[in-house]
Amino acid sequence: MDLREDKANEAEERGDLNSALQLWRELAGERDDPLLLSRYGRVAQKMERWDEAESAFAKALRLDSNFLVAMEAMGDLWATRTDRSDTESFGVAKDWFLKALRRERNSRTLTLLGATYRALGESVAARDAFAEAVELNPNYEEALYNLALAEKEGDPQGAVGLLERAIDIDPCYFVAHQELGKLYQKMGDLQRAEYHFRRSLEISQNEFWSLLYLANALAVQGKDVEAEKKYRLATTLHPERKDGAKFFARFLESIGKKPAAITTPSPEKSPDGES
Repeated sequence: MDLREDKANEAEERGDLNSALQLWRELAGERDDPLLLSRYGRVAQKMERWDEAESAFAKALRLDSNFLVAMEAMGDLWATRTDRSDTESFGVAKDWFLKALRRERNSRTLTLLGATYRALGESVAARDAFAEAVELNPNYEEALYNLALAEKEGDPQGAVGLLERAIDIDPCYFVAHQELGKLYQKMGDLQRAEYHFRRSLEISQNEFWSLLYLANALAVQGKDVEAEKKYRLATTLHPERKDGAKFFARFLESIGKKPAAITTPSPEKSPDGES
């Protein structure tokens, strides 16, 4: 293998996307290799160089029209690019994922297709895609998580089971912990809700919504002192989020304090309330 491939991989891993892009571009330019072109396109996509990424994936597919990696990559590009309308981009993404699935049905592509269906408002098709992804690979945590989102309104207990399976597979699956916390709180199990919100904050420290969800769960349990600390931390760390200040003001009013207290400096340094 060309040593530049090792250097490109290392650059990607350390987040040096400019160096990675230059190396993959050089390699793809020297060899007509669909995989190298796809690697080049992926880095261009990460850098939001949408047209450059599209061009790389298109060339890979001209070299091998059945190259699954490039088909899926093209779909993912269109699902994430921000330079086109949602209707156009998600519509094109759906077509590419369907093409890829005609080549090979696998859990990853089905999950990407399901997320695209959901973005297009096609909820039944989204649920079916996620369910098939789980059927093909019961241990694919992203499919379990997405199927749980599709099921949570009609079958919240079933959604909890899917999310618990997802975190058994990946204990650090942040969004699964957050979603579990929300579901448990809605079901009235406040201790479990609190646990999962705390876990989500251990994984993604000081994340805005997890701080607010935890603060709310604490407030509902009557743990007003700690709840106030969490609300204050959320609004201090994320002053641009006006919704946080609104929720905090409502909480302060509910315990008989003036919302002006929101501006009081907080000594907190960590999301678990320790100074």
